[in-house]
Formats: sequence, C-alpha cells, structure tokens
Amino acid sequence: MTHQHTPDIDFAEHAHHLEDSAALWAAVNARIVDHLPVPPGAVVADVGCGAGDMTLRLAARGARVLAVDREQVLLDLVSRRAEHAGVADTVRTVRADLADLPGALPEPVHLAWAGHVVHHAGDQVAALTALAGALLPGGTLAVAEGGLTPRCLPWDVGVGAPGIEARLDVANERWFAAMRESLPGWVRDPGGWPTMLRSAGLMDVTATGWLLHRPAPLSGADRNILLPGLVSKVERARPWLEPDDAASWARLLDEADPAWLGHRDDLDLVAVEMVHTGRRPD
Repeated sequence: MTHQHTPDIDFAEHAHHLEDSAALWAAVNARIVDHLPVPPGAVVADVGCGAGDMTLRLAARGARVLAVDREQVLLDLVSRRAEHAGVADTVRTVRADLADLPGALPEPVHLAWAGHVVHHAGDQVAALTALAGALLPGGTLAVAEGGLTPRCLPWDVGVGAPGIEARLDVANERWFAAMRESLPGWVRDPGGWPTMLRSAGLMDVTATGWLLHRPAPLSGADRNILLPGLVSKVERARPWLEPDDAASWARLLDEADPAWLGHRDDLDLVAVEMVHTGRRPD
C-alpha cells in the first residue's frame, strides 16, 4: 500500500516495478497463497494490493477479494488485470489507507493479507489492531514483514573493499530507522512481529519463512529486475554510505563501466520472505 511517507512517487511508473517484483517472487507467492487459510466462499482483503499479484492469486483460490490501496492508479491496474484474468466478478477495489480501516471495508473478512504495508504506519500495533478489527470472529491476519534482505553479490566483487553488499544493508537499516522516525504518529515497537500481533489481540500467532533462490547465472529478466532495485537501494542509503563505498557502487551500477554488475555471471539471489499470522478469537 502507498502511504503518507511516499513523496514524489510516480505511481504509474511504480506499478511496473511492483509487477516486476511480483514476477521475481511468483513461485514464492504461489506457495504463500496455498498456505493461507482461504475457506470456500471466503471474503479476503488484500490491504496494500499494489499491482494486484496477491489479489489475483487469492481470487484464483475462489475467494471474493477486496483489493485495498489509497492510489487510484494502482486500483485501476488491479481492475484491468482482474478483467484480463477472468476474475473481475470476484474482485472489488476499495480506495483506502490503513488509517481508514476497518471502517472503509464493506464487510468483515475471513482473511486479511498485508504484504509489506504495516511498517509504513507510525504506530504499527495500532495498524495491526485496525487490521484485526476487519476480521470475522476466527478470521486470520497474515502479515508479510521482516525476513532476510535479498543478497546477490559475491563477497568480493573486485571493486572497493570486500563485503560491500553487507555494508549497504547496514546503511539501509539506518535509512529505514530514519524513515520510521519521520512517520506521523511514530512510536517505537521494541518487540518483534509475534509480540505486536499478540498486542493487537490476536491468538495462535505463528510465522513461516519462504526461501527465494535464483542460482547463478541469473537470467537476463532477473538481472533486469534486480539491478534497478539495487540502484534504488543505493540511492536511498547514500547519506549513510562511506565515500569509498558510494564511489564503488557508482561504478558497479554504471552500464558504461567495465565493472558493471550486469556483465557478471556470478550474481546469485537469495532472500527470505516471512509471513506472520494470528487469529481473531472466536
């Protein structure tokens, strides 16, 4: 979902990035949807639906899906994709933000799915409580957050000091902390996602990890998704990068440089998606 802390984003262009990311994670997303409790005739909310990959997968499971996002351009894309996939009659778009829930939903749901959404809320427990409030008694909230950040570079890429990707992750942690602190209503949440789900009144809290591994050599399509993602990651972390690392990344991401990562055949993508679930008491 898109939120207040998203200035200067062209969501028409951003939708293409979301679709590319969904293509990269397609096999994992398919396994996640198979794992989620979707009883026959279930009503499901895909909160922060983005380009609608999970919306379409949930609809294909036979659910009636409420695709929720605050950006109309993304909701329009979801409607077009649902029409093309033949599930338009079971997908309804809802223009709303986390702060509008549960009241913005036309009905309570058996399952609420929130993929990489809640961390955009200043008060994450309050956001989880709102999501839990959208559930029918006994319904499930599933939240994709945390996990292991994607890694794809060798430890030593031959440019700059070894370990450059690990240092980029550290810089991104500092960016993420600054982003969180800038959110309206920000409060610290010193507990992990299981603690926060229980604080939101949910029970039977658990988590499952899903491995994404694309072995070297990556396909051209995978490289074309990964490299722009690295560009974005470096750009947002730039204020926290050491000058030598910033200069090294400039070379590694410059198509005109012999060190450009797109020339390599040893990029090996590994990431883990974590899905945390909790059930509203009956």
